[in-house]
Amino acid sequence: MKRTVINKKVGETPLEALERFRAENPELKDVPITYAGRLDPMAEGKLLLLVGEECKKKDFYNKLDKEYEFEVLLGFKSDSGDILGLADFEGDKKDDCVLQGARQAGEFFLGHRTFRYPLFSSKTFSGKPLFQHARRGSLSKDEAPVFEAEIYGIDYLGKRTIAKKELIENILNRINLLKINPNNKNLGSDFRKEEIIGNWQKLEGMNWENATILKYKVAVSSGAYIRVLAPLVAQKLNTSGLAYSIKRTRLGKYFKFFKNFGVWLRELK
Repeated sequence: MKRTVINKKVGETPLEALERFRAENPELKDVPITYAGRLDPMAEGKLLLLVGEECKKKDFYNKLDKEYEFEVLLGFKSDSGDILGLADFEGDKKDDCVLQGARQAGEFFLGHRTFRYPLFSSKTFSGKPLFQHARRGSLSKDEAPVFEAEIYGIDYLGKRTIAKKELIENILNRINLLKINPNNKNLGSDFRKEEIIGNWQKLEGMNWENATILKYKVAVSSGAYIRVLAPLVAQKLNTSGLAYSIKRTRLGKYFKFFKNFGVWLRELK
């Protein structure tokens, strides 16, 4: 076995998913294994593992294209861009004119784009992960380094409405899947779990009844952050938003014929 694709679960870090795979395959107990292409703790889906000598080719595999299905929760924003952040409720604009533009809002970002890294990420800046700068307050969102990525194609898959109780319950259930090691005192190792849970519970007490969720499928180059893209899509609709769910559905090599149309030439399964 040189490589394999596993399903990372919501609440797992890539390392936890890797160690779960190792535990399920005891014959690989002493064999080097690494993952290529990170997935956020609240994201799920395909995670590529490299085994043995294939680990030396990690840089190559890190450049693979990806496909995701993701949902944008309108009317909310957070400092992480997804549900694992300190969120604010700003109100959901549900008028038909806004929602009719949902497809165009996604397609606006097609092509080669420059984005800023999310502050709550493991990207190294000045010798430390960005999330440590964020926790210390030593770096603002506008000071975060930039990255380039290409959005090959994006499809709008529809919208749904979710009641407050169901929304908060789903969010808290997913956040509670995070396993926190109380013995790890490194800054950021707790993911601010308890603080974030308390914040969502506070938002539940505010005066709102339901929320709108938009769903998209997107093909992107390596390095793209869906929790950066999701709030930007909402901004194009003149509202706020965050990544409610993220699922990686494909990884491999994507060939773009022209704007918003292409095929997967190679897919790792």
